[in-house]
Amino acid sequence: MRPVDNYEVFTARVGEEHPLRHNGNVRGAEPVDAAVYAHLMYDEWRWREMFVVPSKSIVRVIRPE
Repeated sequence: MRPVDNYEVFTARVGEEHPLRHNGNVRGAEPVDAAVYAHLMYDEWRWREMFVVPSKSIVRVIRPE
């Protein structure tokens, strides 16, 4: 069995009034698997573009006080 990774799913609509949105996450052994799962799970949203990013690649940035 191949190891499975977590992927974060973001979608965007056309136009500035519709910013990038975090929809949730999926798991997949390969990025293409995660993309297929994300498309199946989040296809109900009216999105123009979808981004599937490995969770371990997300860099958290905290605003300084």
